[in-house]
Amino acid sequence: MANNISTLFSKSLDEMNISDKQKAVLQASLTLFSEKGFENTSTGDIASMAGVAEGTVYKQFKTKKQLLQVVIDSVIDEVIPKVANEFINELTTPKGPHFQEFLQNLIQNRMQFFINNLPQIRILIRESMTNMKIRQQLIEKFASLDLNKLVTIFKYYQQQGQLVDWDFIKILQYILGISGSYVAPLLFFGSTTFDVTHSSQEATEFLIKGLQPK
Repeated sequence: MANNISTLFSKSLDEMNISDKQKAVLQASLTLFSEKGFENTSTGDIASMAGVAEGTVYKQFKTKKQLLQVVIDSVIDEVIPKVANEFINELTTPKGPHFQEFLQNLIQNRMQFFINNLPQIRILIRESMTNMKIRQQLIEKFASLDLNKLVTIFKYYQQQGQLVDWDFIKILQYILGISGSYVAPLLFFGSTTFDVTHSSQEATEFLIKGLQPK
């Protein structure tokens, strides 16, 4: 499973040409925005966690909104590609397992990643719903991801007669739509009870009925 978003964010900060204080402020901002929400986080909270004076926060970032934008920009530009690359690199070319087994493993892996990173994903999704710039950034970033290895795996199962002969994007949208319907309530209702194994099995059983060749 890919590293969590907070860890990858920290690694991305280390690659940036910014001061240690700026790194500490950005790391604290991601943590607090994720845990408490943007509105409930003060610059004093951020300064305290980062170990800097509150004036330092304002000196580096003029407003809290600007700070949020910098955090989200970093997550979109640096973290999302790392998450996608690690996930894609872990996929292995199938040599026999049935498509249903592959699909359930795929869904369960991503559901578990979603649960493990729920606070960070929640702030990203909520902001994208009200900020068109962020929403467009996300769309463009996901559109630029290299998914060729997944395309190859899907083609393999199509050749084996286990997967309907649809365009890759259509299949992916179908999978994401059904899988997303299981985890979406966690974003808005704050439920902590979620059985990843059961949900992935149920989603897979439903998807297989539509993805198997007739």
